[in-house]
Amino acid sequence: MRLRLLPLLVTAVALLPFSGRAEPTAAAVAPLQTEFVYEAVVEIGQPVEVGDTPHGQRRYIPITGGTFEGAKIRGTVLPGGADWQTSRPDGVTEADALYSVRTDDGTVIIVHNQGVIASGGAYMRTALRFEAPAGPHAWLNQSQFVSAIAGGPRPGTVIIRVFRVL
Repeated sequence: MRLRLLPLLVTAVALLPFSGRAEPTAAAVAPLQTEFVYEAVVEIGQPVEVGDTPHGQRRYIPITGGTFEGAKIRGTVLPGGADWQTSRPDGVTEADALYSVRTDDGTVIIVHNQGVIASGGAYMRTALRFEAPAGPHAWLNQSQFVSAIAGGPRPGTVIIRVFRVL
């Protein structure tokens, strides 16, 4: 019985359409959407010029404090961080900030914020990554975040509006 089915099976497989290679199926890519997470007013010190380096003109701006608030999280920006900047020959500045925040429940969270400043500061966009301990703010470890930055409400401050990419 088995031997009789073999020719039938071989014939059936031979009749199937086959292009010689597997075609990948395209997955639908959803458009990016965001949700507002918080707005921070960050206090900054005077820039410290490092000078010309092989990568460009370097400086850092001390982060000296501030506050942040959103629907699910609020607290203070801790002093001691800095925004390291590299000005490129094309007029764009790369920003690489590392600092910490303390939420109103006492949790300390590390913030790594990288991006670009262009058009004389009219365009300031960054991508943030958080490092939060296990607990109520661990959700920050599980998404990508983006921000828009502008001058703050008083000298020596900037506003950072943070959004989670859905």
